[in-house]
Amino acid sequence: MSRSVILALLCAVTVFLVACQRDALTGESTLNLYSYEDEKKMGDEAVQPILAELGGLYPDQATQDYVNNIGQRIVAAGRTRLRGEAKFPDWEFRFYVVNTSMINAFALPGGHVFVTRGIMMNCKDESELAGLLGHEVAHVFARHSAERMSEVTLMIIPVALLAGVDESGGAAAVGMVAIQLLAMKYGRDDETESDHYGMRFAVRAGYHPTGIVRVMEMLERYTNEHGGPGPEFLSTHPNPGNRVEYLNKQIKKEYPGDNSTSVYNQPQYEAGIADMRRAQPAYDLADQGDAAMATGIEAEGKGDTNGAQANYRKALGLYQQAVSREPKHSILHVNVCQAQFYLRDFNAAETSARNALRLDGAGFWPNFMGGLVAAKRNDNNALVVRMENALRLVPESPVGMYYLAIGYDRQGRTGEAIPLYQKAYEAFGGEGELAQAARQRLIDLGQPDPQPKPK
Repeated sequence: MSRSVILALLCAVTVFLVACQRDALTGESTLNLYSYEDEKKMGDEAVQPILAELGGLYPDQATQDYVNNIGQRIVAAGRTRLRGEAKFPDWEFRFYVVNTSMINAFALPGGHVFVTRGIMMNCKDESELAGLLGHEVAHVFARHSAERMSEVTLMIIPVALLAGVDESGGAAAVGMVAIQLLAMKYGRDDETESDHYGMRFAVRAGYHPTGIVRVMEMLERYTNEHGGPGPEFLSTHPNPGNRVEYLNKQIKKEYPGDNSTSVYNQPQYEAGIADMRRAQPAYDLADQGDAAMATGIEAEGKGDTNGAQANYRKALGLYQQAVSREPKHSILHVNVCQAQFYLRDFNAAETSARNALRLDGAGFWPNFMGGLVAAKRNDNNALVVRMENALRLVPESPVGMYYLAIGYDRQGRTGEAIPLYQKAYEAFGGEGELAQAARQRLIDLGQPDPQPKPK
């Protein structure tokens, strides 16, 4: 056996021995390479990119506070079930209602739990929301995300060692795994554990145990009624057999009485999401606008300029109707701005960008979209300010880095532009129009060509 193979095996065994930790819910030994501190840092760093990806927070603080209050009750109930030997940290859990029609809920390591406007509009009462939040909180307590990432990392470590990569290469591999974590699917055992304990958390918080069951029934019903792929929740939380049947069996086993002291709180739920119910017609229009935009972008990709423009105009009309219904929702103004941008009406797009910024001056999308518009209008001061604001929230946005480099470049700040051009080129993987534009500008500025020479 070669020295490199022995080294790889010793490393893998050492990591395995060091990484065995206790599941805070079951007390069982689990494989986890990541400390609580590492896990918390990864989750914290992913919050803003996730919010940007999903349209930001729903813009009603009362709705946010309502969900957070229920979530904190679930967390408090869940902590009473934790095993002391696991030494689970006193993380401050945060709950976010994100402004997308996607039907989903998910959690990041470190105690960040997200529920979408779409799934809340399909829940009927507090017991359903409590069961859903309990499921996600259980994923955090059980550290399921970090466990899945650890499994992948263990597969990478021996390969990296055998390939002779240095320490920085190994770290880069682990970094890639961390980034891919957000797209990982939970396994059957993880889902069963989270269903089971999430239900227990909700019951301990005072809610009827059938809440999570009815959420699962809603997801199945939605899939059957709409055909095609099911809600996003079912793609990130694959169905571990018959969840409804399993949960009903657990209810009969653990809560055999009539549960008359448990609550559904349907009127309270309707009051809690009243703003969301009122705004939904506007978002129905915006969803239709999104579909028209997607059709237009597809047509443009095929060279059908007339078809693309027709769909952009259709989208603009739908977005404008949405804004007329909900003029205080920033993301709807961003939608109008986007359609005007694609129609190359940059002056109108600037007005829409300013409307969005007036409502949400610190948000990613108003600043990002406003920055793109400013670039087209050669308003370099606005371009720089807006893209700097956007990149504070999502520092690794390739498009954001490229256009901020453009802004600095136009202002004569080439010393600040050059590293951004380089980072943008690398983030694009050297592929696409913007990557090649960044490469050419680096060459023009006397920098080495970042494109590798063919071997």
